[in-house]
Amino acid sequence: MAEMTPEQQQALAIASARLRLQSQQQGQPADDALSVARTGVGGLIEGIPIVGPMIRGGTERAAAATLAAFSDETYDQVMDRIHEANRAEKEANPIVDKGAQITGAVAGTIPAIMAAPAAFGAGSGTLLLRSGISGLTGATIGGADAGVRSEGDAEKIKEGMMLGGLFGLGGPVAGKVIGAGARSLIDALRTRTAAKVAGMDPQAFGYFRRAVTDDGIDASTLPRKLMEMGPDAIPADLGPNLQKQAGALAATPGPAQTTIRTTLADRAAGANARIGQTIDETTGRNIVPSEIQADIAVNQHAHSPLYREAFREATPYNTEPIASALEADISRLRGPAQARLRQVRGMLNIADSNVLSTDPAVMFQTRQAIDGLLKTEVDPKVISALVEARQMLDDGLTRAVPRIKELDAGYSELARQDEAVTRGQQVLDSGRTAPRPSELAAEVEQGVQPQGMQIGPSAVPLRLSQGARAEIDRIVGTNSNDIVAMNRLIKGEGDWNRARLATLFGPEKAERLFKVLDNESVYADTANTVTRNSETAARLAAQNELGGGGGNFGVKEAFKAGGFLGAARSAAIDKVDDIVKALMSSNTGNVTRESLARALIGEQREKLVEGLMRAKGMGTTPTLVDPVVKALLLNAGTARTR
Repeated sequence: MAEMTPEQQQALAIASARLRLQSQQQGQPADDALSVARTGVGGLIEGIPIVGPMIRGGTERAAAATLAAFSDETYDQVMDRIHEANRAEKEANPIVDKGAQITGAVAGTIPAIMAAPAAFGAGSGTLLLRSGISGLTGATIGGADAGVRSEGDAEKIKEGMMLGGLFGLGGPVAGKVIGAGARSLIDALRTRTAAKVAGMDPQAFGYFRRAVTDDGIDASTLPRKLMEMGPDAIPADLGPNLQKQAGALAATPGPAQTTIRTTLADRAAGANARIGQTIDETTGRNIVPSEIQADIAVNQHAHSPLYREAFREATPYNTEPIASALEADISRLRGPAQARLRQVRGMLNIADSNVLSTDPAVMFQTRQAIDGLLKTEVDPKVISALVEARQMLDDGLTRAVPRIKELDAGYSELARQDEAVTRGQQVLDSGRTAPRPSELAAEVEQGVQPQGMQIGPSAVPLRLSQGARAEIDRIVGTNSNDIVAMNRLIKGEGDWNRARLATLFGPEKAERLFKVLDNESVYADTANTVTRNSETAARLAAQNELGGGGGNFGVKEAFKAGGFLGAARSAAIDKVDDIVKALMSSNTGNVTRESLARALIGEQREKLVEGLMRAKGMGTTPTLVDPVVKALLLNAGTARTR
């Protein structure tokens, strides 16, 4: 009727009144199907608080006026007959009438409660305040409704206000109590259905869902979270509450204990193999630095015959200009730089004489000696003087031995590779010898460039990565039983190691390596937490059983130790411990424990997620429960005045 236009409603009322009067004239009973239907519809309209009688009375008056206009009866006569017909139908169908009026009253009040919940005690504030507000609203509605139905009778209005206020006063309390009951009932049904979908024992499913919720995990994101943590991740890795449940099961003898401990032990046993495989796939096969450097040395020694062959074609070279330049610098310099140049100048003489040699081989050996001095020298002035002297000798050798620069290029490339292997092993260091990410990037960019007469790119970047790979292998080998330490040494404290490894092996491979290390660290933490918790729980259980427990450290003791924050933490922990104690209790059967254990290790993940999705919405009161309860209470008061 609410969707009809006023004209349609009036036409329906007229037709209904005409049929009712015809039935009355023909002496038909008032309890036939049509009369029952009319009683129900009329009761629904009349039951609406305050405006219900107005709506019904208005439609009946309009119907009487229309019928009187087309008959020999007066308006008052028609109204009397309509009232008599209503009375007869109500007497014949009292249950239908009462039920319809209650339904109409509740349905008519619910929209008002939902539109202005604060007025009915659903706002903020204490329960006493909300009850008072609800009582005032109930008194107002009860008085107004009684006034309309009694045509202004003061006693009825007073009674309506009293009853409406009384029942309104209890609305918030009743709504809370009945809502909690409805919530518990619906949650129990949902739990049983969801547990069946998940393939779990209902009690075990309740424990599992509670832990998932307390750990802040949404059921729809659980598969993604497990996928991000790798193929060996299990639900027990996802949060502290899930880990504590696993710890409780690991401490309680039975099949569940075996399931938890075996799963964690098997996974831990495969950690090094998983890490090793990932390292091989992301950083290449492992190398032994000393073996690589030994191969480089062999290749360098292979240049000796080539140098001898090149010097057979050499011609004598006048080193007088070089010697004169060195002597001029010696006379000018003082200290270590002067001493080093005097040493170099002496190398240019024929052995055991003061005669200057013209043999290019002497120049070559002098240059080699300078290279040896430069490897250990730290004084910048000495280094500058030696580099300048070396350059003069190098220029002379280039003119005296035509092929020497070609041989120098090959030998120098091998020397650079040898240094790169050593440098690569410093990449993951945290001390001053370790390069900054920007410095390493510059070294790689510069290292790949060919030098001298070298053709093609240099192998320096490869040697740098091999050195870093060897250092990773050293870290893994010396920390194979400590995943956390391994993770810390490879990843470092900040982002530098990530950036360095990304430079050497590529960002994607570095990210994959770090992700696997993170995952293995979580796995190790889960195993450690579960084992630690289980051992502690087992000891406490044994102490309590033997009467040796030291008493409970409850909220009161926590407050004494840590104030309000300590008490809050204690209460939160006690909430989790309640489940842990329940799992360890003899009242919890092995079926429940085993079912929960299999959920915690991730068996049948798809069914588990589907069950959690089915359980969504648990712990919340259905939307209409509170308005319906309050509407029933308010109208229970007003009904007594009708």
